[in-house]
Amino acid sequence: MPGTLCKAAITLTLLLTFCASSSANSDQPAACLDTTAHTESLVTVAPGVQLQVLDWGGADKPKTMVLLTGLGDNAHIFDDFAFQFTDYFHVIGITRRGYLPSSQPGDGYDVPTRALDDIKVLDALGIRKAAFVGHSIAASELSQIAKAYKERVEKLVYLDAYDVAERFQLPEVPGPPFIAADLNSLETYQAARARLLGVRGPDASICLHLVFDLGGKIVDFTTPESIGEKVLAGVKAPANRLVNWEEIAAPRLGIFGLYTTETRQSFYWYLSAAEKRAFDQNFKGIVKWQRATIKRFRSSKPRNPKPIVVELPPGTNHYVFINNEAFVVRTMRQFLLGEVGN
Repeated sequence: MPGTLCKAAITLTLLLTFCASSSANSDQPAACLDTTAHTESLVTVAPGVQLQVLDWGGADKPKTMVLLTGLGDNAHIFDDFAFQFTDYFHVIGITRRGYLPSSQPGDGYDVPTRALDDIKVLDALGIRKAAFVGHSIAASELSQIAKAYKERVEKLVYLDAYDVAERFQLPEVPGPPFIAADLNSLETYQAARARLLGVRGPDASICLHLVFDLGGKIVDFTTPESIGEKVLAGVKAPANRLVNWEEIAAPRLGIFGLYTTETRQSFYWYLSAAEKRAFDQNFKGIVKWQRATIKRFRSSKPRNPKPIVVELPPGTNHYVFINNEAFVVRTMRQFLLGEVGN
């Protein structure tokens, strides 16, 4: 690929932010073929802006579940997880603006616009009310929808998803040390993600980020670095104020993987000695911020349903719905349906 490897943008999860311009990719490896049982559509939410909507089934069910992604992901990240709920829900997923195959406009990455995008998808599909499930940075959309469109919300599930208004005032830690050899193929890139980030997403999801040459080597990424910067700018204070959880009346469940200074992050062990020292120094503030943020999530008015908080063991990967699928599904079914067996 031209230039150097992308810089790692440290969000909650220290995910890789892709740094190249958008381009079509007709040379994807066979592994990129999406064979998941679903339908796919593009829904217009604003002039010149369409969002990808995946529908994994359950349209005959009385309730709807909407899955919202973390930073940099597309709805295919839920290709396996979605089928845990199609027996009781009509399950759809939305890829936010900026990430292919959704449109990549120059603006609209503030929280109110992104929340309105989601509501316009529901309007287009004739969905009156839904349970909203969000991963990572989708927390901002969940909370905004719950405040601005209360009548559209059944329940809220925050999957390692935090109020990040004050997160980026903290010193950052060094990012995962991806190297050029990690781009040799889809397989080497997935291996590097598993090694450094501790997760393997569905190939169909990862491939949408990548541009391959005829030999299967990764030569580019499909999302401009500016997109991630705009999304992050939209969730930071003062553009996005801290959530007043007492304003949110919808029942909510938060499933959080705890950070600790001992367990650190998956890629820590691959950093240089100097990078490890910087990580150890700055991660202390991030750990403290996470604890305070979870404590704030627990707050509620006496008249509102008491929030449910589940803290997973230290060292749990940020993609809790992939790496801790059985536990997360059981917990969600209890919250959403009342019984695991339902």
